Amino acid sequence: MDTTVRPNLSNRWGVTDLLERSICSIVRDPNDQFWIVMTADELPQMNDVRRGPFKTVEGAMAAIEKNLNGSCRHGTAIRLIDAFP
Repeated sequence: MDTTVRPNLSNRWGVTDLLERSICSIVRDPNDQFWIVMTADELPQMNDVRRGPFKTVEGAMAAIEKNLNGSCRHGTAIRLIDAFP
């Protein structure tokens, strides 16, 4: 499964599939190590993934690629746009 990783405003990276469904998140801890975290709904898909620690976001992305047998690439950050003038 191919996935995309996008940074957000809370110092997390959201990981989604090509239909923009959430797969997991990558977070940085106070020691500058990266961890893969997931909700209970996301767990079945990612139960065999090594969760960390990783030295870089790319290291976490490589673990996701290995678990899902697909590419994991960087995407652009999602910016919230106010729909009302």
